[in-house]
Amino acid sequence: MSTDPGGPPAPARSRLILLGSGGGPTIHKNESRHGPANAVVVDGVPYLVDCGEGAPRQFVRAGLSLTEVDNVFVTHQHFDHNSELGNFLAYTWFAGRRAPVDVWGPPRLEGLLADYARQNGFDFRLRERETGRPPFDPIPRAHELEMSGPIEREPVVVMTDERVSVSAIRVNHGLVPSVAYRFRTPGRDIVFSGDRGGQDDIAGFARGADVLVHEVLHYEAMLQTFPAAPEAVLRHYREDHTSPEDVGRIATEAGVRTVVLNHILPDNDLVGDDEWVRLVAKTFDGEILLGTDLLEI
Repeated sequence: MSTDPGGPPAPARSRLILLGSGGGPTIHKNESRHGPANAVVVDGVPYLVDCGEGAPRQFVRAGLSLTEVDNVFVTHQHFDHNSELGNFLAYTWFAGRRAPVDVWGPPRLEGLLADYARQNGFDFRLRERETGRPPFDPIPRAHELEMSGPIEREPVVVMTDERVSVSAIRVNHGLVPSVAYRFRTPGRDIVFSGDRGGQDDIAGFARGADVLVHEVLHYEAMLQTFPAAPEAVLRHYREDHTSPEDVGRIATEAGVRTVVLNHILPDNDLVGDDEWVRLVAKTFDGEILLGTDLLEI
């Protein structure tokens, strides 16, 4: 780190990397979008937020070490956000991880991880016998968030260590219990909306943050993409996700500096890159970044 005022600037202590910027339970045809996953890296230590399709591969492509992840945060238990969670933990174990990985998120987190260990127990036991590896079972250490009570009304501290403090608040995403996360890191605060829409206090939760990573859905383009979608699905798009204009309104109310559009829906060419930004800029005059895989902020 340079102390010479004429030298290069000191490197930032925190980095945000979008590992997967796509949304929805689908295999993304767009090569720039994998399933939802993000990494906050503080002093070289990665914290994973969501673990969708392709997350382990994207994590390695970002130059991060599988064995150095101590904490994983899941926003909700839709499979586009957790489909690679068990695999990610198994890859850390196979790569040499021996200490537990703390996994935080709403129910049914404990059952999800226990089911994964049972499903793959035959393979794990064989590898343990053949290679002398210690058991896989102690690696996942689940911490289910209590989704009723204080978290419904105000931020609740989920985890704190020497580098970060992570808080959560419940957000609206239909029937599934869902949370947003706020990372307080040296130098800046980063908020992840998770999947959400409608009425909740995401703006209050994000107030004063430096970066808001927010999902976005273009309703008219979704209608063109799925013209035969039943009304229940359309209602989910309208009420449980967020339009570009509403992302801008939330960012303005929260007073954030930068909005990063993430969990992009639909994942096709019906909405151009400039159009996403233009729509958000109608209600927000700060920095707007359209998320793409491996974008670093």
